Amino acid sequence: MTKVSWTKVRDRNRIARRGSEAASDSGLPIEFHSTPKKRTSKTALRAEAADAVASITRIVGCGGCGHSAQIALPPARLGARLRCSKCGEIAQ
Repeated sequence: MTKVSWTKVRDRNRIARRGSEAASDSGLPIEFHSTPKKRTSKTALRAEAADAVASITRIVGCGGCGHSAQIALPPARLGARLRCSKCGEIAQ
C-alpha cells in the first residue's frame, strides 16, 4: 500500500477549483498587484490601545451654579458637552 500525499491532493483540488494562474501572469502592471501587508506587532498595538484609552484630567466649571469638578475623560470625549451634576446645566 502506498502513502497518499494529502498536501499534493489538496493542491490539485485547489488548482482545479481556482485555477493556477499567478498574479504576475494577469497582464496588469506591477503597481496594481496587491502586496502583502506588514503585520503590526502586538507591542505597537498595545501601546496604541493604551494611548487611545488613556484618561485626560480636566476641570469643568458650571456657569449656572458655580460648581466645578475635576473629571477624567478619554481623548475621544474631550470636545463633548457635559452637564453639571448639581444643577443639570451645560458646563463650560
